Amino acid sequence: VINGSPVMRFVSTRGGVPPATFVDALLTGAPLDGGSFVPHAIPKVAIKPLRELAFEPLATELLSLFIVDADDGFDRECVREVVREALQSYAHADIAPVVRVRGKSTHVCELFHGATLSAEDASMQITMRLIERALVKRGRRANVVCSTTGEAGGALASASSGLKTMDAWIVYPGDDGGVSEAQEREMTCHVEDNVHPVKVSACPDGMSDIDAVVGALMRDEAFRMEHGLVCVNSCNVARVLSYIPVFFYAYSRVVSKEEYGREVVFSVPSSAFGYEFAGHVARMMGLPIAVVCACNPNGAAHRVIELGELYKTDLVHTSSSALDIVVPENIWRSLYYALGENPLILSDLQDDFDVDGEVVLPPKVMRELSTVFKSAVVDETMLLRAIKREEASGYLPCPQTALAIAALDMVKGLPAGAPIVALGVSHPSKFPDVIQRAVPSAVDSPASHHPTVDAMAGLFHRRRMCALEQLERSLRRDIPAVTKLRKPAPVRIERSLLDRSQFAALARSSKRFGWLDFDNPVVSIAAAVVIAIWAAVTSPANDSSARESARLKRESERRARREAAQKSKDVKAKAKADAKAEKQRLRALAKASKTPEVPVDPLAGIRPLVYARSRSGPRLPNPHFELNGYRNLTK
Repeated sequence: VINGSPVMRFVSTRGGVPPATFVDALLTGAPLDGGSFVPHAIPKVAIKPLRELAFEPLATELLSLFIVDADDGFDRECVREVVREALQSYAHADIAPVVRVRGKSTHVCELFHGATLSAEDASMQITMRLIERALVKRGRRANVVCSTTGEAGGALASASSGLKTMDAWIVYPGDDGGVSEAQEREMTCHVEDNVHPVKVSACPDGMSDIDAVVGALMRDEAFRMEHGLVCVNSCNVARVLSYIPVFFYAYSRVVSKEEYGREVVFSVPSSAFGYEFAGHVARMMGLPIAVVCACNPNGAAHRVIELGELYKTDLVHTSSSALDIVVPENIWRSLYYALGENPLILSDLQDDFDVDGEVVLPPKVMRELSTVFKSAVVDETMLLRAIKREEASGYLPCPQTALAIAALDMVKGLPAGAPIVALGVSHPSKFPDVIQRAVPSAVDSPASHHPTVDAMAGLFHRRRMCALEQLERSLRRDIPAVTKLRKPAPVRIERSLLDRSQFAALARSSKRFGWLDFDNPVVSIAAAVVIAIWAAVTSPANDSSARESARLKRESERRARREAAQKSKDVKAKAKADAKAEKQRLRALAKASKTPEVPVDPLAGIRPLVYARSRSGPRLPNPHFELNGYRNLTK
C-alpha cells in the first residue's frame, strides 16, 4: 500500500536550519530561522487499498509514513498505540462520520465526537501522546504552550490533564465574547494542577496579539531550553500531520468503489490554515481533492488565494469567533510547495512581510495555489441565514460548519457533479448565542444541547487573568515558578542555524541548473546578452493596435483587482459595523438585566414635600434655614 521513504526528515520552509528528525521537530515546535517544519519529501500512496480501512488503521498507516523512526523509538506499533489511545474517548464508532445534507451531493464530515466536541480533539490527543512518549524515553518533562481562540485550548486541557510529564499553558483572549462560555469552561474547569489557562484582556487584534507574545517567548532560546517549552499550536508539525487522515477517510465514504479516483471538493472553515495545508499534502500524496477555504469577514486566506496578497488588517470580531485571525500562520507551508520547495524565495517573501506587513505573490505561485484551493468570504448575514436554512432542512450546524456550507454557494469553477464534503468542526451546543440569533426556536431543541456541555454549567473556573501588556511578564514569572516544583528536569532540545557556507550550498542546490553559477558576474552578463538576443529574434513586431490592446487588457485587470479589493473591504466594514452593533446590543441587555427595578410608590403624588435633592442635580434651598442666614445652603 505504502511506497515512501523509510525515514522521514523535516526541513524548514525558510531553509536556514539542518534537517530534523520527527522527535526534534515535535519537541521544538518551530525552527530557529522563523520558518515552519515540513516533510523533506511527500510520500505517494495507492489510495484504493486504503478504501476499506476504518479510521484508526487508516490513521496508523498514513501517520507511520511521517513518524516511524527506529532511532527515536517510534515504530509502527508505537504509532498504532498512540492512535488507539487518542481515539478511545470518541463517542461515535466511526470517529468522523459523514452525513448527507442539502440533497444527494453535499455531505458533512462530523469531527466533533471527541471529549471536547471539537475537530481539534484527535489532533491534540495524538500530539500529546507522542510528546509524552518522547519525554518518557528521555526521562524529562516539558511545559507545552498553546495560544487559542477556544477549540484547541479545550482539546489541549483534556489531552494533557493528569499527565505527569508536562504542564499545559493555555493562553486565550477574553475580550468581546470571542470565546464562548462552553469553550472557556472546557479550558478552565479542570481540577488537575498541570493545566494552566490564562485569560488575556485588552487584545485589540485578538489572537494575533497573543501569538506575537507567545512567539517572542518561544524565540528566547535560553528561556525555552531552561524551562522545556514546547509550542503545540498548529505550527507544530504533529498537529497538521494528524489532520491528513480526515481527508482520506471522508473521501472513501463519499466515493463508490466504481468511481474511486474522481475528484472530491472539501470545504474547510479557514483560520490558521492547518486543515487546508493538510488537504494540500493529501492531494500531493495522490488523493484527488480540491479545497475550498471558507473565510469569515477577516478573509485572510481569501486575499492570498484570490488576490495574491497577504497583509495585516484590523481584526473583525464575528459570530464564527474560532476563525477570527489576521494572519494564517500555516499559509507559508503551502506557499513553500507552491514555490517548488524553494526556501530562498519563500524566505525573501516572508522577510518582506515581516518588514512591511504585506507581500504580493508572484503570478506563478497564484497559478499553483489555484490548482488546489478556491476561497470565498461569508459575511454575518449569510452565516445566520445558512444556519437557519440548514436547521429547517433537519441539520443544525455550528457557526464554523455553517460558514463552510455557505461558502459552497459562492465559489465558482468547482468540478461539475463532484461530491462535496464540508468539515463539521464543532457541536452547535457550544455556541448557544449564535444559534439563538439565527434560529430562536432551535435553542430548546435536542440538537442544540449536549450532555457534556450541560454538565459543565455547574463547574467553577480555575484560571489566571492578566492584560495583554502584562502577559509576557506573567508567563516569565509563572512558568519558572511551576517548573521549580516539578520533577524530572525540563527537556532540552537545541536548535541551530546553518552557517554561511552551508546556506550558500543550499542556494546552489535549489537552482534548477546547479552547474550554472549566476552569482558569477561573467555568467550573469553572458546570460543577459543571450536572453536579450533571443527576445529580439523571437518577439513579433509590436504595432500600435497590439500596444493599445495590451494596455486595455492591463487596465481591465487592474480594475478587476481594485473592484475585488474594494468588495473585500466593504464586506469587512459591514461585518465590523454589524459586530459592533451586536456587541452594543448585548451590553445594553446585560446592563438592563443587572439594573434592579425601582418599586412604584402609589403615594408619591400625595406625600408632603420634604427637603430632598437628587445627587446629580443642584442643591435646593431648605425653608427651615430661612431664619438662620449663615446656614442657607444656597449661598
